[in-house]
Amino acid sequence: MTFNAHEFDEIARNVFAPAYPLLASQIIAKTGITTGACLDLGSGGGYLGLALAGTTALQICLLDESGDMREIAAANIATRNLEGRVRAIKGDVHEIPLPDASMALVVSRGSLFFWHDLPQAFREIRRVLAPGGQAYLGGGFGSSQLRDQIVANMRQRIPEWTPKFDRKRDEMDYGDALGKAGIRDYAIRRDESGFWITFRKQDLFRDMREIDMSVARERSRGTN
Repeated sequence: MTFNAHEFDEIARNVFAPAYPLLASQIIAKTGITTGACLDLGSGGGYLGLALAGTTALQICLLDESGDMREIAAANIATRNLEGRVRAIKGDVHEIPLPDASMALVVSRGSLFFWHDLPQAFREIRRVLAPGGQAYLGGGFGSSQLRDQIVANMRQRIPEWTPKFDRKRDEMDYGDALGKAGIRDYAIRRDESGFWITFRKQDLFRDMREIDMSVARERSRGTN
């Protein structure tokens, strides 16, 4: 089937639109990250990244392989007067064109299920994350009510339509791929918000400081 960026974007704007602000709020609540640089992988028209930009001080990078999608994203950025804080670039998750340790947050909604080499994609995400940075990757609509609404609307257009995360790889495949990428501390969650993988890149210095502070507190209690 031929990919039509403009048809895809029309669906994102008119059917999926309510999901992006809700997902953005859930990402912020889960990660606590509201400043620094954020990468939205397979961003399409940029709606998740733009929703994050609208409620945080994040500098957003929208990454997509499709030139048509990047043009749509650039127009969306301009419409919202966010040229100073959001940019659209060409790239593939398997070879992200960004420096090591440059991102505080990496997000993706929907593109995960199209990645053909999961270990390599996860390695690249881990590489570009700064120490202490977090990833929030998967697919969903934010709530069961919104999911039902969007599925019903989509089936008016395509009767057999099913969300991509219902045609998923086995969770063990994702866990195996994360392990091969050197990522051990991760969570795979399936709930009313969808299917999500989250992980944090270890910050050895901060973790050591927290351990030292915890030990100091325990010693202080012992002497009182």
